[in-house]
Amino acid sequence: MVALKSIKARTISTRFLKPHRAKPAARDEVAGRRIARRVRCGWCHPESVRKFAEQLMSQQLWCWGRDIKSPAGNLLMNYGFERHREPGKGSSGSTCYRLDDGPLHVALWGFGMFYGERSLGGLFVGRYDFRPRWANLESLSSAVHYPDDLPPFGRPAGVRQWKAAHRLCRNMLDWIVNYEMWVMQQVGATYRQRCVKSWLHPFVTAEKMPAAWGLLRNRCWDQQRNQWYLAVDRLGILDTKGKNK
Repeated sequence: MVALKSIKARTISTRFLKPHRAKPAARDEVAGRRIARRVRCGWCHPESVRKFAEQLMSQQLWCWGRDIKSPAGNLLMNYGFERHREPGKGSSGSTCYRLDDGPLHVALWGFGMFYGERSLGGLFVGRYDFRPRWANLESLSSAVHYPDDLPPFGRPAGVRQWKAAHRLCRNMLDWIVNYEMWVMQQVGATYRQRCVKSWLHPFVTAEKMPAAWGLLRNRCWDQQRNQWYLAVDRLGILDTKGKNK
């Protein structure tokens, strides 16, 4: 009860932590089983989770944009990405950064991210809409510079496609965690802190970005929604001035 009261008392509760009553353990267990069944053929991202993910992805794309201009050089290229600019002088398309690592393929733009694996297909996640879309494609052309250049992506159909899509999503989130840990090792936490502070809408601190992505990967809301609220509360959310709420 003390933990729940502390959640309600914080400003963050108005956005991500809605006041709630604890459910009996038996009801939580039944609800968890029902959610688990739906997960197989649906994303099952509650609104609070989706909004959390959208703001985190927006911050992450900003940081990737800063990484290409870091004092240590272009960190994306140091990580193994190749840069593909739109041909033509004065073009306005988003530069595509593409990583091909065996069966793994990642593409980054200012408007979103693609993650694909051989035998699983690929996911596209937009900057402001965390509703992953799936296609039976493990990689994309490097000539994509606008959202309209993307091939058709959509909602998975059937258990097999949903199974592949969920595995891709978990692997994508793990990949982001590993990349952020690599940045910390290469250039230190101070660099990433500057990136976050330069963002107009700072969301989580630099040090907690890997944990925030891991929180989405673990999907603790599938079993008990309270676990999600408590985990976000421990994580801490920043206000527009970069201070904890």
